[in-house]
Amino acid sequence: MHRLFTAIALSWLILSCSTSLAQESLSKSPTLDSDSSGRFSKNHARAFFAEYCIDCHSKDSGSEGEAFFSLSLDRQGFPLLGELDAEAGKAEEKAMGADADSTWVRVREVIRDGEMPPPEVEEIDVDLAAQVVSWLDPILRAQSSIGGTPPRRLSRDEYRLTLESLLGIKPFDLPDGFPIDRPHHGFDNQAEGLVVSPALLEAYANCARLAADQIFPPDQKPPDHAIHIAQPSDLVISYSSAKSVNGAMRLGMKCDPIQRSCTWPSRIEAKVSAQYQIVIRASAFKPTDAAEPMVLKVFARDVSSADSVSHRTLRLLQEINVSGVEEQEFSFEATLYEGQTIVLHWANATLDSDREDKQELREFFEAKQRDNPKYLSAWHAMLKGEQGQGFRGGIGWDRVSALLQRKDLELINPEQEQALLKKIVGNPVLYAETVVFDIFENGPALQIHEVQIHGPGELVDGPREEKQERLRNRLFGSDGEDYKAIIERFLTRAFRRPIDQESLNRWIKIFERHIEEGNTLNQSMHLLVRNVLLSPRFLYRCLGDEELDSHDLASRLSYFLTKRPPDAKLLQKVGQLQEVRVLRSEASRLLPTSPKAIFVQSFTEQWLGTRGLSEINPDPSLKFSLQDQRNAKLEVEHFFAELLRENRPVQQLVDPDFTWVTPRIAQDVYQMTAKFEKKKPDELQRISLQPGGRHGGLLGMSALLMATGNGVNTQPVTRGVWVLERVLGMRVPPPPSNVPPITPDTRGSKTPRDLLELHTSELACSRCHRRIDPFGLVMENFDPVGRWREQWPDGEQKVDSSVVLFDGSEIRNVIDLKIWLRDHPEKIGIGFAKHLMVYATGRPMSYAEQREIEEIVAENIERREGLRDLVLDLICSPVFSAK
Repeated sequence: MHRLFTAIALSWLILSCSTSLAQESLSKSPTLDSDSSGRFSKNHARAFFAEYCIDCHSKDSGSEGEAFFSLSLDRQGFPLLGELDAEAGKAEEKAMGADADSTWVRVREVIRDGEMPPPEVEEIDVDLAAQVVSWLDPILRAQSSIGGTPPRRLSRDEYRLTLESLLGIKPFDLPDGFPIDRPHHGFDNQAEGLVVSPALLEAYANCARLAADQIFPPDQKPPDHAIHIAQPSDLVISYSSAKSVNGAMRLGMKCDPIQRSCTWPSRIEAKVSAQYQIVIRASAFKPTDAAEPMVLKVFARDVSSADSVSHRTLRLLQEINVSGVEEQEFSFEATLYEGQTIVLHWANATLDSDREDKQELREFFEAKQRDNPKYLSAWHAMLKGEQGQGFRGGIGWDRVSALLQRKDLELINPEQEQALLKKIVGNPVLYAETVVFDIFENGPALQIHEVQIHGPGELVDGPREEKQERLRNRLFGSDGEDYKAIIERFLTRAFRRPIDQESLNRWIKIFERHIEEGNTLNQSMHLLVRNVLLSPRFLYRCLGDEELDSHDLASRLSYFLTKRPPDAKLLQKVGQLQEVRVLRSEASRLLPTSPKAIFVQSFTEQWLGTRGLSEINPDPSLKFSLQDQRNAKLEVEHFFAELLRENRPVQQLVDPDFTWVTPRIAQDVYQMTAKFEKKKPDELQRISLQPGGRHGGLLGMSALLMATGNGVNTQPVTRGVWVLERVLGMRVPPPPSNVPPITPDTRGSKTPRDLLELHTSELACSRCHRRIDPFGLVMENFDPVGRWREQWPDGEQKVDSSVVLFDGSEIRNVIDLKIWLRDHPEKIGIGFAKHLMVYATGRPMSYAEQREIEEIVAENIERREGLRDLVLDLICSPVFSAK
């Protein structure tokens, strides 16, 4: 904070010029007219700063903290404002370092924006201020440059997606504990922050090995032949799928999914893909028709798959006919792939709970009623009784069974029977999962007594082996191709540029030496892949000292818009990318328009701060759920994607005529009465808005209003800083470090405005807060999740959101602020464009780059172009293509 406060103090300083000399100069030239050549000169600038700045910002003024008085503009030979005092200069250079130029950039900004001198302190001639701003511009441009990105490591996301693109392993899941990238300048892809730590190097080595293993798996000895036995107690019971009775596992239903009708061993899993001998001991329990056997189907299932999978999607291993009440042994050979087990399903059971087959469930109950006229009456009494709620499963059947034993059970009439049957088929799953316990108890049921799996036998290629073969063929071609050509092709793709012959020879020697040492071809390729994935040429972009060549430019464009290396179409155009027409065409092709695109999600969540929403827990009284938080973030992404897709003007960033929102948030948070399609309340829909309204745009979306708070209270300062930095692209220094913590007397403060005024009444705070606070207070009508409110939370005072901005504009509320921004579209465009180019290039923008961006934005607005045009113009600018 000390450094940044110093920067502010220096902005009003007459450098190497005492107060008396400055006043003498001023008296000789009170109107600050141009010199004899008609140009605004250094002497005029000295006089300007003396008149408007020296009283508050001299070293002896005693206000606004410490003031320095020796900052040079000529470290590269440009004119001084005055003679540089040697001792003061040394102290200043030590304190400011490379920030000296940025201090003068700040000086120019605050004069340009009318922020300084403060209007309440002294009136200033607008034309005169404009002359000072214009005079500083060429000096600052001359001392600034375009470009300067150091070698840039792949960010965490870029690394993961590059592995997927290069190797074809999708998805490639980074191991737990893989280091995250810390944000710099608002983004996690900045060269300055992409350092390499020992932990990261270790993570790279682990990932390289894991990746190579998936393509060239190390040779492993198959497990020894063994017999795995599952007794009924080792078979899975899920929901009401089965029941263990008298030492046997009984199956009673044939419905889907497997969790409601099947069973499977809980601790048997194929370790390798191979042939196995499967032995099942089974019997029929109280079969109804001796002539029709019970059909037991045996399927193969991935242990990792969900229990909700349908048996119809599983691979059938064997179909067995079980017809006797005595135990029978059935044995067959079948192929199980690595990670699979078997699933047992009674295919022709009499009970089915599928909603598509309601008639079968009805017929089941009707058959039970014919066998026992009290059957439906017992169900009716159970549902009617005090315990009629929560009868699912065995609990419900126990109650029905007890009622069937009662001699005084009241029988229901035919009309009641039909009403009951209608209720049963209306919710077949609920009633089937209860009545199946009747089957478990009284039959007919299929019994499993034991399962044995012998193996492995002969090994076979399973899905994993087939995938490895596909990956090898994709990467290295078919067998028989010259390995030197294979290695060259792989290196070219991995390093995202053709490899020179000398480097290629070194890699080929590594491969050949490993072969000579007795390793197999696959083992040598495993080594090659691991080493390539650890090479700086793979992990870094823009390693050269020269300007970006076409390959670097292709990588920058692709990683900017997709976080992936260049695709085949872009690689075909590499030689032509220096042509603006070709670069713009490829950028237009790659520029995403879907809210699901990683560029849309990554850029918006970092630019606008929605990445941290999951860490904010709204107060329960706000009635804003975790699902609402996710949907609010989606609103921002859908909104931004449409602005790009439809090339809408930059003004619509803050004052659009549409948004994407769920009916629940629209009605409960935004208090809108818009008509929605008949969809789920948590499904995003596009709705039209009236421009100039409260909600919509960057200043009126729930996610952004929540991201600037803590979920409990609004935070005007945080919101103000957010608007200045994220929307307007203006720098906001933190509080000065040389000012001790202040704890003003806050007694009597009743509103956030009162509290803020008390806390910022000190001179050390007021300068920055005069600039920040209006942009936060004007948004105080929004509560922590974006609901509009007219009263402060205590309910006693009305919200006063009227403010005066740094340029003197009087603003009544956020609607006025939207209008102010709409009337100054260049402010919105510059704020967006600066953040976009920091994200794209991986570096903060220099003064020359900022001015280039400002000119591009001005041209975009003058030509009435849209946001998509602006992005493409920025990509085609020197700022993007400079190293």
